[in-house]
Amino acid sequence: MRRENEFRYTKLANILREQILSGYIKPGEYLLSENELCKHYSMSRTSVRKSLDQLLKDRLIVKKVGQGTVVSPDLVVPVSERKVLRVLATSPSHFADSCMQHIIDVFQQKYSHVDVKFMSFPTLDFWESIRASSDMGLQPDVIFAGDRQCLESDLGQDAFLDLQGPLEQSLQAMYPRMAGAFRQGQAVIAAPVTFSTVYLAYNPQLFDAYGVERPGPNWTRDDFVEAARKLTVDTDGDGIVDQYGFSVNSSFNRWPVIALQNGVRFDNADDKEPLIRTLTFIHDLLYRYRVATNSAKFLRNSDAFVRGKSGMVLTTSIELAGWRNDQLDFEAQVAPLPFGEEKATLLIANAFMIPSRCSDPELAVEFVRTALDPGLQESIGRSSQFLSVLRTVNEELWDKETLESLNIKDDRIENSHFLFEMIPDSSRIEELDAALGLYWAGLESANAAAERLLRKQG
Repeated sequence: MRRENEFRYTKLANILREQILSGYIKPGEYLLSENELCKHYSMSRTSVRKSLDQLLKDRLIVKKVGQGTVVSPDLVVPVSERKVLRVLATSPSHFADSCMQHIIDVFQQKYSHVDVKFMSFPTLDFWESIRASSDMGLQPDVIFAGDRQCLESDLGQDAFLDLQGPLEQSLQAMYPRMAGAFRQGQAVIAAPVTFSTVYLAYNPQLFDAYGVERPGPNWTRDDFVEAARKLTVDTDGDGIVDQYGFSVNSSFNRWPVIALQNGVRFDNADDKEPLIRTLTFIHDLLYRYRVATNSAKFLRNSDAFVRGKSGMVLTTSIELAGWRNDQLDFEAQVAPLPFGEEKATLLIANAFMIPSRCSDPELAVEFVRTALDPGLQESIGRSSQFLSVLRTVNEELWDKETLESLNIKDDRIENSHFLFEMIPDSSRIEELDAALGLYWAGLESANAAAERLLRKQG
């Protein structure tokens, strides 16, 4: 974990350095407080303080006792006369951390007269930060955001270029499900650059160590439960189980995969029986069979799986790439989803948007076109194992069995859903999460939880 902690505070130091050197935080202005930095970037106070220590050593900031931290008043930020393209991104982002510099490098090989200024803002209050940046004269030329963020921008209906015409060739090469997800009316307001289904990953080292047969194309829910039983172990003999077969995440970004596989449609308030079956099955895993551990909804990257304490987890290629960046000790494998008859799952994506007020629309389009170049998409896939939005690239990089397990072989992706499609109002997700609090604690039946959830939906 030492390298992971170093990566986290170095990353925050780099984000703050970008904001200072780009002029977003000017000399003499205060940074967010340590408490606010912890909240906005989901970091411990220790990591935040180490980040600030790095900036202190670089003489970029000054700490004022009892007041806070300011950008060094005598700091002089050099002004470049070269053409500048500003790329603003959401943070944290595994894709931005791993791949954005590669995209920038390839772009600058073609446009050597352009300086690309890359800056990150926390996911919390992302659009507010974008607006503040524009008000200060730092107008973004390209914005990188998650799928829901793209569609929940409050900057206005005409705030972004329609990418249908400029990127027509790239959009036609994408999975139709991806290209169509970011339409508003006739306009395409964002171009996805990577995506993932939510799929089942497993730790092959644990499977082999406990003599569990690895998942095959035809494995069933019974096979899944049996594998989870064998992987649930008291490893140190102290009478307490400290390794589980499956790590269940109570976030709406994960567990609904099991519901979708069982035919649940979250836009149908009368769809009670499939939901009860789903919630009963999850309760069985957690409290009847006791072969699963429940990770908190805010810990999407299940620590149990990453630390080799659970054998299987629902994850994404984007999340898994982040785990690899933190030196995962094993190579996770993809297993077919075995939870029900429906070949359905959740989708997530990261996309580029071009503000209508950008300084050079043609150059901004070229940057996004560079990111979608098949050669670069293949290079990113090979080096970081992110999925490409281009079907032909994925078919080149992954075998048929893996693509089927990911639910993107042939037209399977058409049966999968973005969370924003299932629950358009993001404020309702927190409300629905709260409605399941007793259920996740094992203090409420599946039937009672389903009724409450459906009432909330209605």
